[in-house]
Amino acid sequence: MKGVFIDCVRVGEDIKCPGDSGYSQIILFGKPTRVRKDGVVIELMGRLDELEALASWAYAETNHPVFRDIIAMATAINTYLATGESRWLDVVKSLVDKSCNIEPKELGWFVPQDKVSALLNLVRTKIREAERVAVKMLKIKKLPQDKVRNILAALNQASKYVVQYIYLANVKVYKNVNDKLKDLLGDSNL
Repeated sequence: MKGVFIDCVRVGEDIKCPGDSGYSQIILFGKPTRVRKDGVVIELMGRLDELEALASWAYAETNHPVFRDIIAMATAINTYLATGESRWLDVVKSLVDKSCNIEPKELGWFVPQDKVSALLNLVRTKIREAERVAVKMLKIKKLPQDKVRNILAALNQASKYVVQYIYLANVKVYKNVNDKLKDLLGDSNL
């Protein structure tokens, strides 16, 4: 067997691979660990993979550098989850630090007005999904809670980074939800 099948074996006419039984052998915070494929750790890894894939697609579609930064953050957070080495979170810290002093035009309820702002909003929701999964990891007491909290902080700050760039993008901003709904639906529909 070659390539990604290097760890598989042929048994008669069947191919048997690790993971076929619903478990995966992964590195989690630097330690080899066997986990169920429906477990919260695999779910978080999957959400981070989805985030990276979505940001990669957005970058390919728009060539906007903010999506390259989001790809880097997703990769770094996933690598931290595997290694537990804090140096990977420096990627997120550096990008967040770069953006936290940029002043957006205005804040409030928003509606994306172009492809970049719409894709940024979609990426934002994917980060929030990953964050909600990471919160579940706090219930698993055998996991290093400080490292789980580091992931939560990195995801929360990555989300703020994306929202900062949403407000800098082409969005229409409203002072309140009523104004947003009136504009979207027209006054007569409220």
